[in-house]
Amino acid sequence: MGGIGPGVALLAVAALLVWIVLLVWLAQRILRFIGLRTGWGPLDPRNIGVTFVLLAGAIHLGNYALDWLGGSGVASQDGAVSFPTAFLIGSVAIGVGIAAIRWHRQQKPKD
Repeated sequence: MGGIGPGVALLAVAALLVWIVLLVWLAQRILRFIGLRTGWGPLDPRNIGVTFVLLAGAIHLGNYALDWLGGSGVASQDGAVSFPTAFLIGSVAIGVGIAAIRWHRQQKPKD
């Protein structure tokens, strides 16, 4: 009996949706924080790039901390610190993109 059952698949989809919603919320807050202090708009490539780098860096440092904590309980350090997977980097890109578009749509048109 190999494979993933329907209950586990449903939990995985729910966890993925929660992860994306969390990233969109966090990215939108970072975009607004940077945008309001620098005058960059929501779709400004500099704002999107800085937000992406900040979130990807936070995930990388979190991944490093988890690897470090996991290795601290073991006598031998077998594995090197790993880079976040493409899933994590891709989810950051999706979250930042959605957050930028949401903030852009929420802005009132200037007359």
